[in-house]
Amino acid sequence: MRLIKTIALLVTVGFIAILCFAKNSNNANLHLNSKPFIGVYEPVAVLELFTSQGCSSCPSADKLLKETIINTKGKKIFALSFHVDYWNRLGWADPFSNKAFSKRQSDYVDAFGINGSYTPQLVVNGNKEFVGSDNTTLYNVLNSALNTKTAARFKYLFVRYNAENAIQIDYELEGNFRDCDVNFALVSNSETTVVKRGENGGRTLENDHVVRQFITKTAATKGTEIFATTPTPAKNNASIVAYIQQKNNRTIIGATATTIQ
Repeated sequence: MRLIKTIALLVTVGFIAILCFAKNSNNANLHLNSKPFIGVYEPVAVLELFTSQGCSSCPSADKLLKETIINTKGKKIFALSFHVDYWNRLGWADPFSNKAFSKRQSDYVDAFGINGSYTPQLVVNGNKEFVGSDNTTLYNVLNSALNTKTAARFKYLFVRYNAENAIQIDYELEGNFRDCDVNFALVSNSETTVVKRGENGGRTLENDHVVRQFITKTAATKGTEIFATTPTPAKNNASIVAYIQQKNNRTIIGATATTIQ
């Protein structure tokens, strides 16, 4: 009889221990799953250069942007050259300029609280701005950006020409992209222009990573976006740069790119 009671007691104690372990395990899993996706993905650096063919100070910044990408090959650094339109009134209409790009720069100006738009201006990861030809500052800012892990990423980015011959993007995100936008830039890899008038009149300018179209939408887990059929670069001269950007402070928290064949 004592033996039976002892066995029953041991079974009861063991059952209670199992329940406690299961409860603790469930709590542990809940805790792990509730952790935010902060600093878990590979660092990226998105360089947004606001420039113009009508600005005599811009070619040096254009050159620095190109050289930076060449010299940092293998790192997740993505370059975008936004040609603004407010220089067009001074004798040369930049063929790549767009009023929407000037508006994007103006939004950054407001966010940074600086006096006004200027060229060349470089914005890195949406939260640092400086003169686009400033090599030393660019080096320091890039070094910081490439040592800061990101909070989200593109799980995939699939680009193709659809039945209407328009460039279509299908994508999926993962990580913490709450209260973010997702941006898609259709980029011309390289352009050469003979400038006939204005501050750069008589010069032949080379511009790389030139944004031709730009789409911004609220970030979602999955999505599809389609660019207009014009303007578009030649198929062997086109890329897509995609990046995730927080709405409140404009910090970029994930990016990727792909060529278009």
